[in-house]
Amino acid sequence: MERSPETQKRVAIVDCGTNTFTMVIVDLIAMAWEEVFRLRCQVFLGKGGFASASILPDRFAKGLDALGILKEASVNYNVDEVRVFGTSALRDASNAEDFLTKAKAKVGWDIEIIGGDEEADLIQSGVQLTLPAWKEPLMIMDIGGGSLELIILMPGTKGDWEKRWSKSFDAGVSRLAEFGKPSDPLTEAGAERYTAFLEETLAAMVEGIEAHEPKHLVGSSGSFDTFVELVRHAQVPAFSTTPPEKAVNGHPSLQVIDRDGLMAMHSKLLNLDFANRLALPGMAPARARLIPLSSMLVQVVLAALPPECDVYQSPYALREGALHAMIRE
Repeated sequence: MERSPETQKRVAIVDCGTNTFTMVIVDLIAMAWEEVFRLRCQVFLGKGGFASASILPDRFAKGLDALGILKEASVNYNVDEVRVFGTSALRDASNAEDFLTKAKAKVGWDIEIIGGDEEADLIQSGVQLTLPAWKEPLMIMDIGGGSLELIILMPGTKGDWEKRWSKSFDAGVSRLAEFGKPSDPLTEAGAERYTAFLEETLAAMVEGIEAHEPKHLVGSSGSFDTFVELVRHAQVPAFSTTPPEKAVNGHPSLQVIDRDGLMAMHSKLLNLDFANRLALPGMAPARARLIPLSSMLVQVVLAALPPECDVYQSPYALREGALHAMIRE
């Protein structure tokens, strides 16, 4: 893709997540950006390695292969600058330093391993770009493979948002799958097996909600992209996907997810096996294996929120937060 005359720099952000390595390439134009290319590589870097706090050899090799593919894309698109972030699987792995060294030798990139607080800050920075001028507090939810990030924002006095509470929990879906070894289908009974663990692990979430009383739940990209499609296809069989309108300072707007529809879809996801989940209209194939656990986490969070709390999906997450930070720098 040719650059427009207004392009100041072409940059790529790479998010080395626990399940997926994602690259977004954009042209920076003034104080905004225009997306050029996006690529996702299913890696499952943390698979099988949570108990030993290490990246297993096959996942190690898969991660390096994925970085090679992303590097080739960056060269093909003539990218000027690349920033690479590593999250839960890499920050927990005892052999992360070896992975970073081999990644540097293979593709020439330095991977910045960020802590849970910094990850939450970047997610917040991205999601904030899509928020309307609400007068009530809200909670941002980001479901990862290794961790779950929750952030509570309050409207500020200058029309901005102020973070009042945030926490990164070791409750990502791949981590839950490895330790809980769920059946397929998960079933209601299978979900209930996680209850005691989640009540203990997410106790701080309940305290945060009681202290700040968020009135909206905003899901950050990822699994929430799939929930939008699943619920809409279920409610309107002829539904065809259209990109969200750009409504907030030139950024995509939030998409509403019907809460009753989300609950109905949750029941369906609990009782369908992998093959039948994969066949659901709107299902992203890469998410079909772990989507029941993502749905379970959403329902646990919603159960702690007020009954009138509405649910939204933001198409932005860590990558867009990193882009926003880059522009501000």
